[in-house]
Amino acid sequence: MTLRRAIHSPIFAFLVLLAIWAAAIGVCVSLAVRDPRQELRHPAITGSAAATVGWMILAWATMRFADRLARLLWTFGLATLFVHLVLAFGLAHGWSHEAAVEHVRTVGGSGAGIVVNYLFALAWAVDVVWWWVNPITHANRPRWIAVTVHGFLAFVVVNATVIFGPAERRVVYAVGLFMLAAIAWRKSDEGKTPPQPLPQGERG
Repeated sequence: MTLRRAIHSPIFAFLVLLAIWAAAIGVCVSLAVRDPRQELRHPAITGSAAATVGWMILAWATMRFADRLARLLWTFGLATLFVHLVLAFGLAHGWSHEAAVEHVRTVGGSGAGIVVNYLFALAWAVDVVWWWVNPITHANRPRWIAVTVHGFLAFVVVNATVIFGPAERRVVYAVGLFMLAAIAWRKSDEGKTPPQPLPQGERG
């Protein structure tokens, strides 16, 4: 019984997720250290990006039925994003903000688009901090706030993966996001109250 309680405890879940996160990050960092060449599609960059999206999809998929687990997944996803940003800034742009702006301009048509990347990280970070500091108000926040935040994050992810992501991974990303959308749609339908039949005397 003690072992079963330990396995189902939040601490055990945290340690398992931490081990998975550390292993994935360790692989990305080791790739960067062993091969520090400057390249836009460096395996450390694409790998950390894939890991970030993976954490996001898992968190989104569990938010409606496992709040604590989703919060952990959401937090590890944010931590992975920060590692990805550091790796991308160093390996792809040589620690040059001007180079990063130029890359965004080449890919998206406007260097100002880099602001979207900053807003993406900021919105995610604020949501994570809010969720941990005051989970009650986070859970009861107005629906438009949740839709705006997650809609914006999803929009950026779709553009970064399915539209502008590596060609060999676009199908995988598209399938994962489609399955997530299907889960969200199904959960939304399950939450609707079915129409109630009229009393016998009120039927036409």
